[in-house]
Amino acid sequence: MTVRDGKARTAQRRVKVPRGAVVEITVTGDTADEFHLHGYDRELQITPGRPATLRFTAGTPGVFEAELHHSGARVFELQVG
Repeated sequence: MTVRDGKARTAQRRVKVPRGAVVEITVTGDTADEFHLHGYDRELQITPGRPATLRFTAGTPGVFEAELHHSGARVFELQVG
């Protein structure tokens, strides 16, 4: 996923994974921000020009919103199960 001018650029609006899958999200941005995955309460600091990766096991089923805190941009939904 890439963030430019506070706007997320991603290929999918909803990403589906099976329960128990290891999920890896890599974010690269041109401005400082914070990526947040609701439901799992996972956060990732975005530093301009430096890729950052969030890795976790998707153990809770449901649909969870991912967003950028500072820009308020909704990035995608993670569907587990």
